[in-house]
Amino acid sequence: MRRHWSRILLCIAACAGAAASQIITFNGPMPWVTQRNDSITIRAQIDTAQVKNKDFSLSVDLINERGQKKSLKTKSFPIKDYTVEFPVGALKEYLVGGRSYIKIDWSISGTANKGSIAPIGIVALDKLPQAEANQIVHAAEGADPAGIAASLKDADYKAAGSDKFAFAWNKSAFFIILQKNERTAPGTIRFAFDGKNGKNAFLSFSDRVVMYNGVKDSLFGLHYSQQLAGDTIKYLEKAWPNELTKTVTNDRIVIRVPWYDVGIVPFDGRKFGLGIVTCDSSGIQKEALPKKAEFYNPGTWSDFQLSK
Repeated sequence: MRRHWSRILLCIAACAGAAASQIITFNGPMPWVTQRNDSITIRAQIDTAQVKNKDFSLSVDLINERGQKKSLKTKSFPIKDYTVEFPVGALKEYLVGGRSYIKIDWSISGTANKGSIAPIGIVALDKLPQAEANQIVHAAEGADPAGIAASLKDADYKAAGSDKFAFAWNKSAFFIILQKNERTAPGTIRFAFDGKNGKNAFLSFSDRVVMYNGVKDSLFGLHYSQQLAGDTIKYLEKAWPNELTKTVTNDRIVIRVPWYDVGIVPFDGRKFGLGIVTCDSSGIQKEALPKKAEFYNPGTWSDFQLSK
């Protein structure tokens, strides 16, 4: 019994010590968040009994995909209240994401308390070019792949580099129609779905990616987890159980993507994000639609809409 109570008292003491050392709690911005403007305000709660008359200092850096830093802001604020807001101000960066991000390093003067908040993304939609949603042809219900391919016109096809493709839909599935080409270099064309059209700065686990390798004539699907390793964002491939199928009809390849596989409920006028990129065998992006789209940044993908 004495041993039992000793363990309880040790646990209480440890918890009390942890609570006492929790000097600052951040309420925003949080890691992996996507900001809709370039102005950052840090919101936090600070134990002023432990850090009375101290200063909160911070530096804001832009970290690019190579891990290189660009200093954006440095500031210092006096700590006066328990609940605080520190206005960092405008960064004049309107599109940050994918493998690039904002990092905030902070410290409290006269203490050992310091840390960082990262990664933070920015997709300031009101500062970026806005294009009309691409319309997707409504195919006949029950149409087979050959019939869907035959129903499309030349004007329905789009391109990313030498790869040409079109889209169609009905209540059962989304269809990707690829024109065969004489591709000899290994690589993939990727169709990344953002079902909620959230325009987030970082590719997330909920985004689904359909990949086709023309040289190997192979079709597969993936999604990705995220992690920050040191100053580098890494996206780790994860298996995506799916029921994707492909059918060859004349000079067309028709890929059928069931709606339940990408988590989209189809209806007339429904919008979602779709990123289309071509990559070499090492996964390095070569071409895209739109041209400035980045595979790992859904905020750069196009809007697509299901036509009636």
